[in-house]
Formats: sequence, C-alpha cells, structure tokens
Amino acid sequence: MEMEVRLPGGDRVDTVVKGSIISVGGLAEKGSEGPGVEPLDLFFASLGLCAGKYVLEFCRSRNIEHKGISIRLHTLWDEEEKRHRRVTLDVYLPDSFPAKYEKALLRVIDLCSVKKHILNPPDFELRVSRL
Repeated sequence: MEMEVRLPGGDRVDTVVKGSIISVGGLAEKGSEGPGVEPLDLFFASLGLCAGKYVLEFCRSRNIEHKGISIRLHTLWDEEEKRHRRVTLDVYLPDSFPAKYEKALLRVIDLCSVKKHILNPPDFELRVSRL
C-alpha cells in the first residue's frame, strides 16, 4: 500500500488513498478554515468503519438485514497521560436482528484488522528524501 500526503496550503493536510482524497485540518473554534477533522479522529473512525465492514459482511453472509444497525465508538481520555485509555464499541441492533447471532457478531467485530494492527503494530521507519 502506498499513500501520498500533501500540504496544499493553510491548515489543510491531504492524503491520497486509492484515488480518494482525505483531508484534515485545524478546528474552526481555533480560527482555522480547515476541515476540522484531525488525524486522531480518523484513527478512531477507522476502528468504527472496520467494525462496520465486518458487521456488514457477517450479515450478508447469513442473509440478515443490516439496515438499522449502528455502532457508536466512545473513548476514555486520560488527562494525566494525554491519551485515550479505552475504546468502547456499542453495537445497536434492531429488534429484527436474530438474538442467536449477537455473540457471534461481537466475535466477528473483534477480528477487525484495524484493531489487530493496534494490538500488534507494524515497525515504523522514517526517512528524509529531497524533491
């Protein structure tokens, strides 16, 4: 996988991912004109999106209606350490979702590839190159 990160000006930072552009930037309440989404927001969003994809595939493979399912991600901030200490995913299921699949659904979400990369992170290498 390869991504390109660009600094187009102002407070905005873009990354090109598989032909799509994702932008982050400063917050409006801090006087910025940027999109207001910060990199850490996208980090946690990727966890929720990954869980959602696994839920979608779980439902499709069992011919279960997935419309109406939602996942809410909450984090617990540790002010002393200045980091998020816990991530909680709450899965909200419509009454029509078969109760017999609830535990299996949680096991599937636990397989999320983003979560796996957090728990077993890749090695990082930083380099400087000249244009």
